[in-house]
Amino acid sequence: MYYTTSGAYRKSKMFIDYANILLTVVIAVLFILILFLRSQSGILFPIVFLAGALLNLLSGIKSFMEKRKLAGGVLFAAAAVLLFMSAATGITVLG
Repeated sequence: MYYTTSGAYRKSKMFIDYANILLTVVIAVLFILILFLRSQSGILFPIVFLAGALLNLLSGIKSFMEKRKLAGGVLFAAAAVLLFMSAATGITVLG
């Protein structure tokens, strides 16, 4: 079913789309930095995992807004795993 929306619902979905594009660019740039800074790139891994967690979290929120609860739940689970990976690698690198 296709229907048009306006107002806050549409604006929030557009904000999530723009944030996803920005986070994807950030992840790509960090990946390139990791490739070039092999020995000094340890601190970048937790940042990449954190950006991936935020990307999945925003996508999960958008899925819930579109009434796709199973997809949203899977994305929230992926965000939780990436958040754990970010914390684990952060502790490993800094500790």
